[in-house]
Amino acid sequence: MVEEPSAEDPPARVHYGLEEALDLLAALEEARDALITTDHLAEAAQVEHQVQLLSRRLGFDESGGQDG
Repeated sequence: MVEEPSAEDPPARVHYGLEEALDLLAALEEARDALITTDHLAEAAQVEHQVQLLSRRLGFDESGGQDG
């Protein structure tokens, strides 16, 4: 038996429009840069990972825009 997701569960997928994704990418890059300049290396590494994932999905690196 498969349970239906409840209204309290997060969605399995989230879709961004191109403008939204580019805005998110810019905000993440700014946050990453601020963390790096203030010597918060662990936090910067976490943000950098998310920037890489989003960049890859948007096709801004050599992996072809696919993730997973």
